Amino acid sequence: MIAIINGNAATLQSYDRHFQRIGILRDAYDITRTRRINADDTLTFSVPMSSDDFRDKLPLKGHVKDERGQYYVINSRQRNREDRKLTAQISCSHVMFKLADYKFPYASYMAEGYGIHITQLTALIQSATGGRFSIAVDDTFDLADVKAFGGGNCLESLNAVLTLYGAEVEPDNFTLHVRKKIGDSASDYRVQVTRNLLTASFTDSGASLCTRLFCEMKDSRTWIGQPASILTPEERSRLEAIPGAIDGAGNLAVNYLVSQYAADWSSDSVPYYDDLLTEQDVTDPLKLLEAARLRLAEREVPALEVNVSAADLFKIDKDEARPGLGDTVTLVDPALGLTGITARITEMTEYPYAADQHTQLTVANVMRRDFTQILADLETSRRTVDNVFSGGRIRADVFEEFARLAVIDVTASKTEVKYDTRGIVLQSTADANDLVLLTSNGIVISTDGGATARTAITANGVAAEQVIGQLGNFVSMVIGADNNVVKINTNGISAGHADFNSAPFRLDMAGNLTANSLTANYAHINSSNFTDGAIVGSSINVGSGMFTVTSGGIMSAVDGNFSGSISASTISGGTITGAHIRTAAGGVYPCAEISNTDNLFAAYRDASNYVKIETDISGAPGVRFVAGGVVIGSLATYPGYLDIWGPETLSLRAPNVLINGSNAVNEPMLEPIYEELDNVNSLATGIQYSAGVNLSYDPSTGNLKMYNTFGDQIAMVNIPSA
Repeated sequence: MIAIINGNAATLQSYDRHFQRIGILRDAYDITRTRRINADDTLTFSVPMSSDDFRDKLPLKGHVKDERGQYYVINSRQRNREDRKLTAQISCSHVMFKLADYKFPYASYMAEGYGIHITQLTALIQSATGGRFSIAVDDTFDLADVKAFGGGNCLESLNAVLTLYGAEVEPDNFTLHVRKKIGDSASDYRVQVTRNLLTASFTDSGASLCTRLFCEMKDSRTWIGQPASILTPEERSRLEAIPGAIDGAGNLAVNYLVSQYAADWSSDSVPYYDDLLTEQDVTDPLKLLEAARLRLAEREVPALEVNVSAADLFKIDKDEARPGLGDTVTLVDPALGLTGITARITEMTEYPYAADQHTQLTVANVMRRDFTQILADLETSRRTVDNVFSGGRIRADVFEEFARLAVIDVTASKTEVKYDTRGIVLQSTADANDLVLLTSNGIVISTDGGATARTAITANGVAAEQVIGQLGNFVSMVIGADNNVVKINTNGISAGHADFNSAPFRLDMAGNLTANSLTANYAHINSSNFTDGAIVGSSINVGSGMFTVTSGGIMSAVDGNFSGSISASTISGGTITGAHIRTAAGGVYPCAEISNTDNLFAAYRDASNYVKIETDISGAPGVRFVAGGVVIGSLATYPGYLDIWGPETLSLRAPNVLINGSNAVNEPMLEPIYEELDNVNSLATGIQYSAGVNLSYDPSTGNLKMYNTFGDQIAMVNIPSA
């Protein structure tokens, strides 16, 4: 019976070159798997030569599948004899290393590229393998500048990608996962004495310790002259403590970073442990700074490496944590100096099919350059040497070919290259007076045979009548001295002061311009804010005539919102909506106003005497009259008639009053009416005094009394009792 682990047989299985299954390797023993981050992934085992496993199941370039389902290529079979015992040791490498068998095509070679995304390069590698390999980028990486990519095979190209972007690869057969760091950074795996720690070897080394890192990039350029603001506050504070490290203008004057642990490692004899970082493929000071931070973080603490053998408890208890390549694990052995140290597993030697053999781990805080990487870098040189040597002897035909090509090149150039007492002379074949002279003092370009220099480059600088084309990348360009200076640097362009932020003229990298004054014959301004000052002698046109102001001060606008006061002698035409209009300021009388809140028109003699035309008086528009703060009358409209109201007296005074426009009424005509009304009034008063309106009977006296409307007794009758 064969055990099953993760869906795979718990023993090795063999496959042919076409991945057709052959069978199970029942006789394999001493099965060992060695893995290192970005390096080895090998499988070795032994089989008896007399077994079917060796005779029928292990062809060269065939494949073996382990318990994880990963395929390994059978690279070699070493046969050994010990007396009568014949064994074969089989060495295999992961199928990922088949990338070395794919030549990177010349058509995909990238001589130089700027701001390249990692997936652009991995796609080229995938394409070079005809799609047999797929590369999954599982993390986000910054863009990088690429130089001379793809000059070898696909494995070399993959190594170049991992180095350029600081990545790590985790293979899953023909699918390669590229991540910033493989493994589990929060692993529960713990190696502890008295629990699972069998053997341990702990080494800490200060041989590569660095507390001050000098940096330079292509053409020996540095970040000197850059503003100190590119540093973090902590980095800047450490440099500010060093006299002269940052100049008076706030720019960097040194090309190094100081470690946060510098004070802990300094001594009277060695204040700093120095090292140099050279990045020839970098041209941006900010990218150089990023690389410096990474290098210093690796070197500012001692290198730590622990080799441990831990009992594989997971082989007998499936709930126990299992170590994985790249995992961050905890080491506890106080007697050995391991007091809860956490570091990554950088190398694993596993015995997956042996219960009595336990995993060997290498745990470290630094990554050593692997022998496989070194060999990959030397692959091109090795092939060149192999082509020159054959069977230990030099191939004469190769050198003859070299010599033939050299003769051709020299012959082709001898008419232009000459040597004399002045140095190397590059002379034009069209005109002998046109030449370039290379001397120990500099380079001279002449058009008169070298008598005079049209252009010269020496240690003192460049002398030329004119410079045509694009000037390269400069940290700073200065014209003038002190505050009478024009500067072009990473801050921008400034003039009139040595400090960029104090210069009266400055243009920063974001396009923001500051100037004391500006005279322009023509300007196109997309958006602007004006503070103080004045716009003189011009006209304004906004929105293709939607808002205009002529040079004569005439403003035209389609619409507008105003706050504050508007002063004008005359406002003509148009409609004023929703405004409060009054003829005098509030509290000043007499005045008239139109109110947009009460919807009325009013004329005031003072605050207590006024007339208002209102929209609603008892449900209809009307006029209200107020005297002494009291309403004395109103004129209102109702459906079908006009209502005139007064609380007491309504007076109509006029020589003539017309009613319906025909019947004339005047005072002579009304005098008889007035007399008759007076008579009627007198008669009514007499009637009120003589007419009885109330009776009262007194039973005790038998008197029945009658009273008028004013309460006066006007009659009495005695009625005897029965």
